[in-house]
Amino acid sequence: MSAHATQSNVCRHPGRDVAMVALSAVVVALVAVVVVMAANGGPLAILGAGGTSLAASFTVGMGVLQHLKSGS
Repeated sequence: MSAHATQSNVCRHPGRDVAMVALSAVVVALVAVVVVMAANGGPLAILGAGGTSLAASFTVGMGVLQHLKSGS
């Protein structure tokens, strides 16, 4: 038995958590870009949809992550 044998269910990997949120936001942005491209959107509409969905999904994801981490 080691000196640090306390059992803790709290996972403390903030870099991994932020990376998961960022990658999820990128997937959402790519889906938005594909949808706008499929609807024959122009280049500015495609970039706008991708950028907006990236920013929105990253912001929401970080808010959810903060809420989950504050509860533990």
